[in-house]
Amino acid sequence: MTGLWLGFLGLAIISVTVFDVLSTTLSISGGGGPITARVATGLWNLVLKQHHSCRRDRQASHRRLTKLGYGIALSPIVIWLGLIWMGWTLIFSATPEAVANAETEVPADIWTRIYFTGYTLFTLGLGDYKPLGPFWQIVTAIAALNGFFFVTFSISYLIPVVSAATAQQQLSSYISTLGKSADEIVVKAWNGKDFGALTQHFIALTPMLTLHAQLYPAYPVVRFFHSDRRSYAAAPSIAALDEALTLLEFGVKPECRPDAVALYPLRQAISELIETLRFTFIEPGKQLPPSPSLHQLRKYGIPTISDQVFNLAVQDLAKRRQLLLTLVCHDGWCWDDVTASEAIPYVRNPKVSPQGW
Repeated sequence: MTGLWLGFLGLAIISVTVFDVLSTTLSISGGGGPITARVATGLWNLVLKQHHSCRRDRQASHRRLTKLGYGIALSPIVIWLGLIWMGWTLIFSATPEAVANAETEVPADIWTRIYFTGYTLFTLGLGDYKPLGPFWQIVTAIAALNGFFFVTFSISYLIPVVSAATAQQQLSSYISTLGKSADEIVVKAWNGKDFGALTQHFIALTPMLTLHAQLYPAYPVVRFFHSDRRSYAAAPSIAALDEALTLLEFGVKPECRPDAVALYPLRQAISELIETLRFTFIEPGKQLPPSPSLHQLRKYGIPTISDQVFNLAVQDLAKRRQLLLTLVCHDGWCWDDVTASEAIPYVRNPKVSPQGW
């Protein structure tokens, strides 16, 4: 009876693992398998809590998050490996006759069964031990097929994850070249009359953000790829871009605003991204980030509307900005990383527009 229960337990473990593998590698909207998603999220939240409580060497803490992200990307494969190995070992431990010495046919001990399970799953061949009887020979063939299935899906999982992480860094780097804060993005694009050149960047960024929104549910571990360099960090870059769109859409005078045909699709692409995250991974916190200010724009001669009208418009974006703050914090950054501006280059006299550089 004990052997029968071992077999049923092993079969249950294998079934759950196969479901988790399929959910993670084939699903485009499920957010990952139930096992790997919970383990990855638990590990990330644990280290993230320590990261946010760190007040001294922030750069070293960011580097630890970066390494953890790589580890979490590999954790599904490690979990799947351990579970299917355990499951098949339990099945091959159901009866003494399941595995025996190839020459003497003496039943194998538990360690030998672990060894037999490993090379059956991952080498697709038999060694100095063999299954006894046609039933266990068929079971061994099924185990070998399961091992082939595991290796194939692991490779099909890793390759697009690496590509998705590269695309994420490319998006972050692109946004950072426009500016690392909303003020920088707006001020650098001002030519003394309008933001004409910014329209081309908005058109280029829209499909990149749309693709990024699809990558999160399809490859959920992408959100754990943390960069210790602000320029390559997706969350604060996307938040800074959205704050810049808020300044351009609601803070700048209407006659100077960028073309709505370029601005609104980009805004909608960011909306789809944060909505995808809200329904799959994160919940908006109660904390609201500080409202953006029009001070820097006025400092560089950009025509703006009144603070009162602008603040009313920003209030309507409260839930959206809460989600962006949650996204930034979940990536190991804080709102200061979104708003802190470096000295804006090339502007020698803040009262002179960039046309006079």
